Amino acid sequence: MDKDILQRYFFVGIFLLVSVLVFFLFLPFLEVLILSVIFAVVLHPIYQRVNKKFNNKPGLAALVVIFAFAVVIILPLFLIISLVLGESKDLYLVLTGDAPIDYIDKITLAIENPIKSFYPSFNLNISEYASSVVDWLTGHFSTILSSVISIVTGVVLIFISLYFFLKDGAKFKEILVDLSPLSDKHDEKIFIKVKQTIRATVSGVVLVALIQGILAGVGMLIFGVPNAFLWGSISAVASLVPGLGTAIVFIPAVIYMFIIGNTAFAVGLLLWGFLVVGLVDNFLTPYLYSRGAEIHQLLMLFAVLGGLLSFGPIGFLFGPIILALFFALIDIYQSIVSKEKSL
Repeated sequence: MDKDILQRYFFVGIFLLVSVLVFFLFLPFLEVLILSVIFAVVLHPIYQRVNKKFNNKPGLAALVVIFAFAVVIILPLFLIISLVLGESKDLYLVLTGDAPIDYIDKITLAIENPIKSFYPSFNLNISEYASSVVDWLTGHFSTILSSVISIVTGVVLIFISLYFFLKDGAKFKEILVDLSPLSDKHDEKIFIKVKQTIRATVSGVVLVALIQGILAGVGMLIFGVPNAFLWGSISAVASLVPGLGTAIVFIPAVIYMFIIGNTAFAVGLLLWGFLVVGLVDNFLTPYLYSRGAEIHQLLMLFAVLGGLLSFGPIGFLFGPIILALFFALIDIYQSIVSKEKSL
């Protein structure tokens, strides 16, 4: 065998082996790195303005943007989580019977009484179910603690990575362009498509979810639903479920208000959920998506669902990005084919 060919095969083999090792080396931090890139893309316009204000001091500008991001986003998020945990504790006391008679008792009686007319021995023991949940949590305490430590470590790594992606993002982009065998024009098309999709997804999904969660919590607070902050937070998560959205939380809340006899508040809450919270999703989401990724909403729906099933909670970001990359490659392929036909 020719020596040059042997060297080439040897190099390819070593390169593939090392590439696989590097992949597994970074695999545990893949989500952290991708989230850092996503945040960097979203925050990059702000970083550019701040960097200009500081007369081109990228390190200082990146620190200022990250600090502002932490204050504006992370700090309120922790405050909301603390409120939710407080209300969850109150709900737990009610469920375990350590709190005065409350709405749980009213709901229990409303369910038990009709059934007892047919089955007198029927008993809905919510305290027993709550105790089972507590026992499960106690038995899995070490696992839960490990998850909390892992989340805190991940957040710290995201902030560190975000600093370097903001500060040296242009350098990383140049390296990728140099390594890519595609033309610079095609590389730029991929970057633009992915960037548009990231911003559209963050604004069209995350922002709408936060707005709906806040509006849901305000509505429940106005119309007397207990633990409004807790249910508002759950509504924000539920808004990510296609087709159902915040109705997962609002419908049981409206039923509860009817059960306890607050018919006027029940009607008011129903109208609030339909006219205020629902219209945000119907009008704001398409508008935000139309400003970003030029991908049909049906395809985006399946991209979000597929991302959630394949990658977990963070998949609602990964799915649309992968889909955008796919369409960018199709555009490049079409331009290459059309160029070859014209020759």
